[in-house]
Amino acid sequence: MRQTDRRRTRLAGLGLAAAAVLALSVGFGGGDEVRYDAQPESSAHSKEMYLFSSVDSMVATSHLVVSGTVTAVGEGRFTGADEDGSTASQVRLRSVTIAVDSVLHNPKLALVPPLITLEEEGWDALGRGYTVNGVAWSNVGDTGYFFLRRSAGGDANTYVLTSSDGRVLNRGGVLSPSNSERELAGQITAIGSGMFGITVYNASQAYTAGTLPAAASVGDQPESPEGPGE
Repeated sequence: MRQTDRRRTRLAGLGLAAAAVLALSVGFGGGDEVRYDAQPESSAHSKEMYLFSSVDSMVATSHLVVSGTVTAVGEGRFTGADEDGSTASQVRLRSVTIAVDSVLHNPKLALVPPLITLEEEGWDALGRGYTVNGVAWSNVGDTGYFFLRRSAGGDANTYVLTSSDGRVLNRGGVLSPSNSERELAGQITAIGSGMFGITVYNASQAYTAGTLPAAASVGDQPESPEGPGE
């Protein structure tokens, strides 16, 4: 889901509270040690490319929808730079490995390996962890549905969430949408775990038949009155 405009996104509430950190030596500051938070300490607001009114529309706009389980999470690649070429705003992505149980939507009939990578934010240049648009970090053992689009700059099997609605976890038979603040979250939970996979599959079939169009990009959305990240 990394449709983040770094020039207009502000991290809120960044602090170094007493959270556990992981120490790694990386290339920031000429080799200075950066300590990565083990848990996010703040949240950020990012303009999204798509806002969906239905699960069907999110399916049609995704490059891939799978059900699977997160088997590993680690430090991913660095991305982002300021207009002047500096790396002061550079972030490090989290690399999330998903073991694919089933492929529910694959309109390009791409080869889907048993393991695919989901990229999510992330840490800032100082190693401070943050989430984007209320989507919690993925954790090993998370099981559910992942609505994905190919990641710019990644390989063919690297993806991002189609939107902040694009991860639906199954927690003991109860669906847990990734963005509980959206109207779509209510629709997702109303469908229920027993019918959700069937709903996704049927939407994929409708897209393939040409009766369900993909959503158009909504472009830039206005900032919230409080400002991003608040």
